[in-house]
Amino acid sequence: MNWQEYEKYVFENIKDSFPNAVCIFNSKILGKYSKGTRQCDVLVKQNIKGKEHLILIDAKYYSKKIDVKSVEDFIGMSNDVNADEGILVTPHGYTKLAYYRAENDPSQILLDILTLEQLKNYQGYCAIPYAGNHAVLLSPAFGWVIDGRQMFGSLALSYRKGFDFDKAFAEKELIYFNIWNTKEDKLTVVKLFENQIELLSESSNVLESNIENVEVNGKKLTTRKTIIENYISPEYACAIEYPNFIFFGVLLSENNRESVNFNKLKQMISKTLPIKVKHSKKTTHNKVLWLKTSKNLLIFHLFLYSLS
Repeated sequence: MNWQEYEKYVFENIKDSFPNAVCIFNSKILGKYSKGTRQCDVLVKQNIKGKEHLILIDAKYYSKKIDVKSVEDFIGMSNDVNADEGILVTPHGYTKLAYYRAENDPSQILLDILTLEQLKNYQGYCAIPYAGNHAVLLSPAFGWVIDGRQMFGSLALSYRKGFDFDKAFAEKELIYFNIWNTKEDKLTVVKLFENQIELLSESSNVLESNIENVEVNGKKLTTRKTIIENYISPEYACAIEYPNFIFFGVLLSENNRESVNFNKLKQMISKTLPIKVKHSKKTTHNKVLWLKTSKNLLIFHLFLYSLS
């Protein structure tokens, strides 16, 4: 296989993984910052609630593992073309430095690095956690997955690839997500977080708790950091307010990983899109839908659900 065949192979696999999107091979796009034409191996364009969602795929035909410089170049290009997600495909994997560089990047682009073997099994997917009629489109952060199991009274979980729930809990690297219906209980995000702190105080000694308003990726978010005596780890929370509901995530993380993991949580919350769910009589009203893009899987059960 030469490099032209390699790029075409990557394109065909991506096209199979995104059957309902527009996939463009070897396209050119004007850079937002460079003001020049950027050559893109593969571009995927999806329409999500009336907004174009752009995925940039770069096929690196290297004889060795990609290094940190390749990742930095790709991050720069992804920013320049204003991509929402970036996927770097390589036949021989990546160095530890390359992986850490992608994992710790502060930009709001959702990144992933795949080998050719991983690409064959790749499913670009989002989860749609919902409660009642309220839902969000939720994408995983780089190096993490979304788990639809409902634990801790949550709608969904997220943790690192290669972990299961037990390992994520033991390693204290876990996010759980939920929705608060503000139409039924008119709380602000700040009041919701204050209530959570008060609830923690009833059973534990809260040593410190801070609530802040921040802006990430053009979205107004509210964050909370709470340190509790003899608790499994500090709690980091992030929430966004949509019409009639609040979507929030709570992160458990050790101090040596808090900056990276808290950034992942804020990235995931800032990238959500609100969705209204219409139920048939047979549906459960608190669950997770999976929006998978694979030729072997249905998008999701449109005969049960319609989104507007």
